[in-house]
Amino acid sequence: MNLFANLTTVFNPEVLSRIADYIDEPIEKTSKAVDGLVYTIMGGLMKRTTSEIGVNQLYNHIQKGRYDGGPLDNLVTVLRDPAYTNTLITQGNEVISHLLPAMKSSIGSMISSYAGIRNSSAISLLGLTTTLVLHVLGKQVKDQKLDADGLASALFAERETLVNNVPEEFMPRLVEKVGLQQVVAGLATPARRTTVEASGRTVSTATRPAISYDLTDDSDNDNGALTKWGVGALIAVALAFGGYYLYQNTQKYSNDGQDTTDVASVSSDTIQADTVTRSLAVPKEPVAKTAPKSTSAASASLAPATSATGLASATGTGSLAQQMTPYLGNAALPKGRVFPLTGIAFQPGSLSLTPGSQATVTELATLLKTYPQLQVLLVGYANDAQGDFTNKSLSFKRVNVIKQQLVTSGINFQRIDAIGRGTGVAKNDTSGVPKPTMRKIMLKVVSK
Repeated sequence: MNLFANLTTVFNPEVLSRIADYIDEPIEKTSKAVDGLVYTIMGGLMKRTTSEIGVNQLYNHIQKGRYDGGPLDNLVTVLRDPAYTNTLITQGNEVISHLLPAMKSSIGSMISSYAGIRNSSAISLLGLTTTLVLHVLGKQVKDQKLDADGLASALFAERETLVNNVPEEFMPRLVEKVGLQQVVAGLATPARRTTVEASGRTVSTATRPAISYDLTDDSDNDNGALTKWGVGALIAVALAFGGYYLYQNTQKYSNDGQDTTDVASVSSDTIQADTVTRSLAVPKEPVAKTAPKSTSAASASLAPATSATGLASATGTGSLAQQMTPYLGNAALPKGRVFPLTGIAFQPGSLSLTPGSQATVTELATLLKTYPQLQVLLVGYANDAQGDFTNKSLSFKRVNVIKQQLVTSGINFQRIDAIGRGTGVAKNDTSGVPKPTMRKIMLKVVSK
């Protein structure tokens, strides 16, 4: 069974009923919130393990926290004890603060809004769900004797399930809040940890036995070797010149060098920590610079030098540019407008663009380069799925084909979100009103 199947077994109706009683929320809302949190935590951990330090930290938390699946054996009984339940919640919230730093409040708000529960209930559920998810992961580590790399690979094996199972209404919030653009698009992969031995040879730790992976600063070994070499050289110089004065100055230089090494080591650690934090930060919309008002010259300065006609001639057909350029060049018009990408189409049932589609993709890339503040959301619909594809997965993969081409052309992936909505007809639609299925790509302007 895969991880999501195991989690479905853990959060069975009886367990959800006990959790709902504890947080004093309706069972339907509690179930919806837990589902959202499972996707959020699993997606967040996938993103966390795209860095080597993240792989180590997740594995350490599971090992040191003794997440071995113990409470799962009789979870309903465990949840009858309010004191122990509160312990599980506290434990989970502490772990989430380390693994997904500065995201606890934003996740709580997202789940509160999504499931219609109190924010305090969402935070409690976040802690409890995190603990139980880690126990499921820890049990798999124990049963399959996984090392840190094996755990990261097991997580990423669930990416396709995550993409296909996340409810359509929840996917945009999840991607935005947790920053899963690369994970969802299939561009992210689990990091492979490496260790530099004293000889300088780089060895993959994937072949080593599972141990406790405490974070270490490999620069200490290199600095130690350099320090020994430096001391030997300094002593040789001191003996060559044979003077006490020179020897004392040489020792002073050595001490100064050691201080510099210590400072450099601290700086390196700080930079590494900052990099990890930035990689988990929720993407923010760029803040537009305040422009002078009430003057035609000021308004004109907001528009790029390239006109709609000029851009059209540079990109071929120009239809998309002619539609979007007047809108993007006018700062008074609000963001959020939707444009149909009528020039982009796919071969039936496939991920292959039709021959005439490339011109529009290139045109869109030029627009994104011309307007560096522009952020867009690509929304795909499909009704021609074949074989193993569902319409939802086909629509999702198609918009990510476009996104990948834009990223390859030099556009930052954070400026392009992509979601697939299948046929556009909700499965739970009970209105009885016939609705046509769709096959198209839409572009929404998120920021300009």
